[in-house]
Amino acid sequence: MIRFTSYHEPLLEQWKKQSAPSLQDKLPLSTFIIEHLGSPIGCILVYPLQEPFNRMCSEPTSAVVMDICLEDHIENKWEAHHLKTFLSEHVFPTYHACLVHPFKHHKLALSTYAKAGFTTLDECSSHVVMVSRKESVPNPIIILGSSRSDGNTLKAIKAVFQQRPVPLIDLRNLNLSFYDYAYKNTQDDFIPLAETMVRHNPIILATPVYWYSMSALMKTFIDRWSDLLAIRKDIGRRLTNKELYVITSYGESVPKGFEDPFSQTCEYLDMHYKGCYYFYGGDDPKENEKNAPAAFQFSELLFN
Repeated sequence: MIRFTSYHEPLLEQWKKQSAPSLQDKLPLSTFIIEHLGSPIGCILVYPLQEPFNRMCSEPTSAVVMDICLEDHIENKWEAHHLKTFLSEHVFPTYHACLVHPFKHHKLALSTYAKAGFTTLDECSSHVVMVSRKESVPNPIIILGSSRSDGNTLKAIKAVFQQRPVPLIDLRNLNLSFYDYAYKNTQDDFIPLAETMVRHNPIILATPVYWYSMSALMKTFIDRWSDLLAIRKDIGRRLTNKELYVITSYGESVPKGFEDPFSQTCEYLDMHYKGCYYFYGGDDPKENEKNAPAAFQFSELLFN
């Protein structure tokens, strides 16, 4: 059982030495000792938002920075639900956002923060800056994989989002190589795209139906997610807990099992598959009439 108690001075000074160098000389707003079964296992330090964090946060006057120091042998007992409890009890009653800055190589910290609802704000060579907000606001990104940038799939996107200003990445405009087991293609546009994608939630993949499945361009993009399990695990771990939607256009009939690759990818990566909007682009007027109400329902699912 995890409890949070007021700080114990000797222990606090001991653990504060483990905090980030940028925070070691700053005075925390509040401090807590983390107890497990009555024994102290670490501490949580909550700091006011200062440089460089306030340049990354959209609500600098109501946000704080949190630093967590744990005993090495006890880290596997620190789980996402403990972090959610701490935020709900000790941070969000006063502040609207909380920032953390784990090391990129700290796989447990990255996955725990992601499971607790933190998403990426910024990153540098050694750290990732992540944020959790009291009230989650959708921050979607659309990734379009079609042989036509202005085809029916774009019409489907517009039917769902109407006038909402949502960033759209067209894979046709990128240099995106096929997956390479030797990872000799790391200088193409995939990693920068992945770094952008992980800053958003939900992620919307838009692809037409080509031969009963997703487009070759979209398949190439998803194949490259394997890079995030090998050479950029820090990005892969931050996909945890993110939501994934699909938008597709078809001309005749909905293919069997079209959504399976997306839903199973989410299952493998601990993401949440939320569903697909099917846009009919054929000549049957009765089928065309179904596009608008289905788009409205899908939009409600996305934003509500």
